[in-house]
Amino acid sequence: VVTRSDPEYPWRLKHRLKTDSPPVLFGCGNKALLNSGGLAVIGSRNANASDLTFTDHIGVKAADENIAVVSGAARGVDETAMLGAMRQGGVVIGILADSLLKAATSSKWRKGLMDGHTVLVSPFYPEAGFSAGNAMARNKYIYCLADTSLVIHSGKKGGTLNGAEENLKKAWVPLWVKHTTDKDAANADLVAKGGYWLDAD
Repeated sequence: VVTRSDPEYPWRLKHRLKTDSPPVLFGCGNKALLNSGGLAVIGSRNANASDLTFTDHIGVKAADENIAVVSGAARGVDETAMLGAMRQGGVVIGILADSLLKAATSSKWRKGLMDGHTVLVSPFYPEAGFSAGNAMARNKYIYCLADTSLVIHSGKKGGTLNGAEENLKKAWVPLWVKHTTDKDAANADLVAKGGYWLDAD
């Protein structure tokens, strides 16, 4: 448990969110990693296979370049980026909207947690189940713990889009957006609102 008055509390959250930063973070893993900064990797649960392959490469590449991956640990893009970085021995910071206790004991994250390269935190009670409200509220913490962000795939509505729009409005970190072949994605809308296209290479 890390509170806002503890020295380990992530200074980026405090600096960017002021009194809106969560008073308490519950967690598991190496809490020193909370101040690593890094790349927030954002995307929907139902991204297509090519977007997920790209996401895995991003996780691996970030680890190779000693850039922490910050994400939400949800299935789809979040999990793929985090597991890619973890496989490579990179730093992984997961901000969960629910079920922290379950994640902390899951075999999926065990190696990273045991090696001290992964930290999972949540501003919500560790046994809380899923709620859309908590998932939406959690998004800003992902951006605010990072130094820059990359949206892999955003639907026309939902948490990915809302979180990215809030980041653009508040100008917490630069927002990069991947080109996608999915006609139903809102990626181009995010660029129109101030995001930057990511180069294809």
